[in-house]
Amino acid sequence: MYNFNDILQNEYVIEYSLKGKKDYSEPKIYDAAGDLNKRWYVYYSYRDPKTNKLKRQPPIYKGANRFKTKAERYEILMAYKQALKKLLSKG
Repeated sequence: MYNFNDILQNEYVIEYSLKGKKDYSEPKIYDAAGDLNKRWYVYYSYRDPKTNKLKRQPPIYKGANRFKTKAERYEILMAYKQALKKLLSKG
């Protein structure tokens, strides 16, 4: 009989190894909980063809941290996020 931890481990492995899953995760913005002294960026994961598991890709900064207000940083990072989302959907 399986214990709870075995079932959770199997569910985790199955979740990331199923065929038919997206080849990437939805891009997200890391905003350091609004702290302007820390680096903000966009991040996502892409499916590694060798292991067939999602692998986190390097964060995308592209000068977003030069902006000094939250609104400016969100604006530029949202633009990066939308452009990345469009590129990922095209393959």
